[in-house]
Amino acid sequence: MSVAIIDLDGFVGGGTRHRRSVAAEVDAACREIGFFSVTGHGVPDATVESAHRAALDFFDLSLEDRMSAAKVEPSAPYGYSPFSAEALNRSLGGEAAPDLKETYNVGPVGDPPRPTSDMIDADERDVWSPTPWPSAMPELRPILTAYHEAMAELAATLMDAFALALGLDDGGFAPFVARHGSALRLAHYPALDRPPEAGRLRAGAHSDYGTMTILRLDAEPGLQVETSPGQWVDVVAPDGALVVNLGDLMQRWSNDRWRSTMHRVVVPHGGHARRRLTMPFFHNADWDARIECITAEGERPRYEPITAGAHLMAKFRSTVV
Repeated sequence: MSVAIIDLDGFVGGGTRHRRSVAAEVDAACREIGFFSVTGHGVPDATVESAHRAALDFFDLSLEDRMSAAKVEPSAPYGYSPFSAEALNRSLGGEAAPDLKETYNVGPVGDPPRPTSDMIDADERDVWSPTPWPSAMPELRPILTAYHEAMAELAATLMDAFALALGLDDGGFAPFVARHGSALRLAHYPALDRPPEAGRLRAGAHSDYGTMTILRLDAEPGLQVETSPGQWVDVVAPDGALVVNLGDLMQRWSNDRWRSTMHRVVVPHGGHARRRLTMPFFHNADWDARIECITAEGERPRYEPITAGAHLMAKFRSTVV
């Protein structure tokens, strides 16, 4: 299906009427399916293409060189994870087989807001822990840092749109995301020369965890969204657009006004799949941000308050094989 396409051009610095018009489009898309595409997002094509090319080059390194940037332990948030080391469906309590992919996760690229030694919670220290970088590819770090920073800037714009869409003051979410520990993932799905075993997916059915995910699709199909129970449809986007989907935290924050929708990556072409690579940016609220349901007048909150960090790490650790 073609998810809604929302033009962000002029939202930053635009007039009140234009900003509220964009926010209304965002609200409609988030109510209906929780997925939409953005154009006019301001991320230079060169930044996107450079990161995509560098990501492919990383996965073309020898396994030994990729392992030089491996996670320090399987439950660590950042670094390289070999093929079939994750099962995303398990974040929902499922028992699906490991996913047909390998990944490389990059954590916050700037300095932490305070020394990690001052952080009492070990999980919070993990969120701000350094990313292992491959010694054989020193150029990867500056390229992915630039992409991470561009995605973070776009996420800030989208959070402003979210605030207006939910009836908050302009910039109402800014205090909750000033020190966000967001992560970039390189997700590599190698080519398959034969159909996989029954039930094996490139990425098992799951919803994302934080506020939103920003994704650049490549030419290889496979991403599907569940529009109704058991009804899966393909997600496509126009050239140059970025796909945005809501995470569980934003559904909770909006008191279920918005949807964090189940999605998956299937094996197309009758099982003979080409190589696929995507670069999802997982945006999160600040670790200690207190998330309380945003309710309309007379509406009761459906969830108890929670801190964003506790929600995030509980979801993340459940997926490790």
